[in-house]
Amino acid sequence: MDQQPKFADSQPDLVAKRGGKKYIFELKASSEGRKDRAIPLISQAILEVQLAAQRSPGAAIPVAVIAADHISNSVAEQVKRFALQNAPGVGIGIIDADGFRSFAGHGLESLNAERPAPPRVDLLARPSAANLFSDLNQWMLKILLSEEIPDSMLSAPRGRYGNASQLAAAARVSVMSAFRFVRQLSEEGFLEDKGVLRLVRIEELMQRWLASNQRRVREIPVRWIIRGDKGQLQVAVRSYLSKIEVRSSRQKRSQGARLLKAPPRICLGLFAAADVLGLGFVHGAVPHIYLEHLDPDVLGQLGLSVENADHRVDVYLRIPENPESVFRGAVQRDGVPVSDVLQIWLDVSNHPARGRAQADEIRKRVLSRLFKKERS
Repeated sequence: MDQQPKFADSQPDLVAKRGGKKYIFELKASSEGRKDRAIPLISQAILEVQLAAQRSPGAAIPVAVIAADHISNSVAEQVKRFALQNAPGVGIGIIDADGFRSFAGHGLESLNAERPAPPRVDLLARPSAANLFSDLNQWMLKILLSEEIPDSMLSAPRGRYGNASQLAAAARVSVMSAFRFVRQLSEEGFLEDKGVLRLVRIEELMQRWLASNQRRVREIPVRWIIRGDKGQLQVAVRSYLSKIEVRSSRQKRSQGARLLKAPPRICLGLFAAADVLGLGFVHGAVPHIYLEHLDPDVLGQLGLSVENADHRVDVYLRIPENPESVFRGAVQRDGVPVSDVLQIWLDVSNHPARGRAQADEIRKRVLSRLFKKERS
C-alpha cells in the first residue's frame, strides 16, 4: 500500500492505492478502548472521511479507523455493527497496540490480524499508577471542591463525606471507583481522613489537575447553515433540547417502558460559557460547544455544518474525553447547559486567545477561596 501526498482542503490522515483503488483513511485514537469511547470516535471518523472522499479528486473509498492501547474483540464487533448500520459505504478499521487489526468492507479484510498470545505476567511486577485525573475522578474532585463554589457555577452534590462509600453514593459512581480515588489522593498527600474527607495542598493539586488537562484537544470547526444574530448559539441549543424533551415524552407514552437511546449531551464551553456565567473577560473569541459524541443529525438540528467550515469558522465543536465530569458538572442558565466554572478554568488556561487572562479572572473572582483556604 503506497502512501500518497495529502490534498490541501480535506487533509485526510492517509491516502493510499491498492489494487487499482484509492483509499482515504481517517484515524482517531483514544487511550481507552471502551465502547463509550469507540462509538463516538468512529462516528467522528466516518463523518470526516466521508467529507474528505467527496472532496478528493477522482473516485476514492472512505475508510474510518480507530486505535487504542487495547480494544477487545467484542467492542470491535460492536463498532463494526454500528458502522454497518449507519454508514454501509464506509470501510471500517479497528487496531490496537497489541497488534490486533480488524477491518471490514471494500476488500480490507486482508489486513486483519489476530492479537498475539499475551506474554507471561510477572506476578511480582508493580502495577502501573492509576490516573488521578480520570473522567470519574475529575467529577469526584469537583464534588470535594464544591463547598467553596456557588451552586450557580457548579452542579454537584454538596456535603461532608466520611468515607469512600458516602462519596460514591453522592457522585453516583461505584464504591470501588471512589475507594481507588480516595486511596490515591491519600497516598499522594492530597487528602486527610479525620472522620471527614478533607482536601489539603489544594494549590498543588489544582496545578497538577491543570497540567493533566493541557494535552492537545481536537476541535472541529463548524459553521452556521443560515447565520443569525449574536445569541444564535444559545437559541439553537435551547431549541434542540426542547425538541428532544418533547420527542422523548412522546416516545415514552407510545412505547411504554422500552429503553430509548439517549441523545448526546451538550453544553456551552470555554469563553462562551464564561460569558453566560457573568465571568467573560475575552471578547470576540469563537464560541465552543461540547457535544457528547459527533452526530450529523444533531448538527443539522442545531443548524450547523462542517461543510466549508475551515474557511469560515462560526463555532468550535469539542468531543470531551471526560464526558461525565463535563456534563454532570454543567449548570443550567435560561434552559441552556453551561460548563461549570472549574471546567472553564481548566479549558481556557492554556488557550491561545487570551486564555490565561480569562483563567486569572476566574481564579480571582470565584476560585480564590480554593487556593487560599487552609484545611486542617
